[in-house]
Amino acid sequence: MLDEIVLNETLKEESTEIQLKDLYQLISQLRKIRRKYSDDLHKKELSVYEELAESLFELRSSKLIEGINIKGFDSEFLDILNQMKRIYVNFISGKYFTQEDKILCLVKVKFSINDMNLYPGDLILLPLKQVLALITLDYITPIEVE
Repeated sequence: MLDEIVLNETLKEESTEIQLKDLYQLISQLRKIRRKYSDDLHKKELSVYEELAESLFELRSSKLIEGINIKGFDSEFLDILNQMKRIYVNFISGKYFTQEDKILCLVKVKFSINDMNLYPGDLILLPLKQVLALITLDYITPIEVE
């Protein structure tokens, strides 16, 4: 089944809408194999499925990067890639207020970091790695230069 999905995604220019409900049976079977068997044959079988899943991710990621709208269960995974792309472009193109490798960000929700409580409306300089993590949680918004 996963091989058919990968083939279908390869043959079409647009993305296919992949529903998680269509994958549940396969996921369940592979989970059972992982728990029940540890022999080389089953490890190789699982490895093939992992390679197929990786190929599907790469295909759909490349379509997303090319601007093709991704529909299906994995759209949220790929939305994170889109956010990373936007941050990457904005950082390199000087769209953010920065100081060395840190980006000035507006706090959107209350959270704590490095033993410091932050509240909505606070401003904080954060390293790029933390910006990537916190923006995916929708905790912060990088401040853009007008």
